[in-house]
Amino acid sequence: MKSPSEKPPAKPILILVETMGSANIGSTARTAAAFGLTEFRLVAPRCKVNEESKKWACSGAQLLENIEVFPDLAAALLDVDIAVALSRRVGRYRHRHFNLVSLQDSILPAMVDGAQVAYVFGNEKSGLSRAHLDLCHFSAEIPVLAESGSLNLAHAVTVTLYEVLARPTAKADKPEPKSIHEEAAPLERLQDLLRKSERTLERVGFPREASSLGAEMVKLDRLVQRSGMENWEVRLLLAMIKQVNTRLDDLQSPSGSRA
Repeated sequence: MKSPSEKPPAKPILILVETMGSANIGSTARTAAAFGLTEFRLVAPRCKVNEESKKWACSGAQLLENIEVFPDLAAALLDVDIAVALSRRVGRYRHRHFNLVSLQDSILPAMVDGAQVAYVFGNEKSGLSRAHLDLCHFSAEIPVLAESGSLNLAHAVTVTLYEVLARPTAKADKPEPKSIHEEAAPLERLQDLLRKSERTLERVGFPREASSLGAEMVKLDRLVQRSGMENWEVRLLLAMIKQVNTRLDDLQSPSGSRA
């Protein structure tokens, strides 16, 4: 298997959802062409590709002729391996929401070689809906200095394609945190996870030779230490372990044994 540094950069697909301005389609085409893109998709556009689009496209006018139009985002993503929604709307999606730079440096390079990645942009007024976010594997935002600031659609596409295709991918000695919302789990949190995992595995009789549980825990310890898990990931695993133990308690209770 190739190391992340040896993997060829993913060839991105650009998808605009419910775009409202013909000029923005043209400006986006100009940016896309400048970065060498050949895929350009529209989902349920609210405007037409017209003479205004061509005027703003300049050297990207040829790309306008190759635009594919889809009735909905699900159809546009059928041949896509990884979909990234460009949005600042987080909510329940915080566990897969990233700073765009962190996503490009830490997450996507670990994906399968040659994966087809799509970058999905919402319309100029309301962005992407919750339903659109549900269809994407990750969401990412472009950091801006003003708290309420936002970028024009074509500008957001330009910044994104620069991060994807043009910015050097070499990391600094100290990589950025993977998520902009969660910190890496501290050592004591990981140790708590390991302790509770060991007690639960012992309860269910894993492995069959009780004397080797310690050896298996050494392996699990190494795996956990290498994982770089964040706090939310540890919370998720601890909740699973708690549920398993609750079920075991129910089965071992008098009422549970009669069921």
